[in-house]
Amino acid sequence: MQKIISHDKIFQLLSHLSKTYDIYAPIKKKAEIIFDKIINPANIVFDYHTTILPPTIYLLPPEEKLFRITSGHVREITLNKPFIIFGLNLKDLTAIIQLDQIMNKEPADTFYRKRRQMSTLIAISNYKVTVPPGGDLIFEKLTPDKYRVITVSDKGKKIIELDFFEENKINHQANTNVPSTKLERMLLDSELLARAVDWSRNNYPQILQKLGKLCLACGICSYVCPLCYCYTIEDEITANKSKCIRCRKRSACTLPGFAQIAGGYDFRNTQKDRYFNWFYHKFVRAYKEFGQAQCTACGRCQKYCPAGIDIEQVLDEIIIEFKKKNKDRNI
Repeated sequence: MQKIISHDKIFQLLSHLSKTYDIYAPIKKKAEIIFDKIINPANIVFDYHTTILPPTIYLLPPEEKLFRITSGHVREITLNKPFIIFGLNLKDLTAIIQLDQIMNKEPADTFYRKRRQMSTLIAISNYKVTVPPGGDLIFEKLTPDKYRVITVSDKGKKIIELDFFEENKINHQANTNVPSTKLERMLLDSELLARAVDWSRNNYPQILQKLGKLCLACGICSYVCPLCYCYTIEDEITANKSKCIRCRKRSACTLPGFAQIAGGYDFRNTQKDRYFNWFYHKFVRAYKEFGQAQCTACGRCQKYCPAGIDIEQVLDEIIIEFKKKNKDRNI
């Protein structure tokens, strides 16, 4: 027997949970799908490819007030209400699980950790889930009206005790997902990606020159990526200096001045260097540190880059050149 929930019951479940939690889910706004706070569960979009901004904005907000200082007294600004991120696709769920690993590495990011403790993740998959990446619950679509419920955590177990679920035999199997893009297939071999990108730095400089000229240094690729987490710290001080709020604001390592230090020295003073740092971090440093690339092939950076940079094509070109130049070696 397996826990099942119907499409209609999901709306009832979310209405019930909204009494205790803030709920964020994908909705349609004009021509795009975005994550937003849900007032009416009927507005939730279940079938979508991607959203403009990733759901990680609720864990690493674009701007976050960390603490307030008033007359010498420090008071941390904290969340008071738990929240649910509902309707995650598996790529965004995987990104959050990877982000957990990154942000919890000592010294851990305590502000991120507190937001994660307040959050519950409920993903929806249109395909068969063989190995759940993490989260709390996954609704695996069996038919247009039925979902198999996969429980991943104690939070998830508590939710499925509610009356909106039923136990039943499963007569249908979800569709099997086959990696559909070249980037998804490339990510299956993070070691090859890391070796090729690392090799390109000194052995294929023309690709870096090309990217340096194309990149507009707008930072969009970082802002829309669920696995980018660069930020700056700013203090907002009142005119009489009696109050101060310390804020963390999202930034991007591709922006001019991001690596600039006191005295004006910039470790990465060309756009080529800045863009390669972004690339190198995702596909080389991440592999060395965590054993996998910091990319889930969500497609946002490709879709929203105003310069039309396609990292799938860039990586494919690098790998082809790497294999060509190293064909006599056992690659």
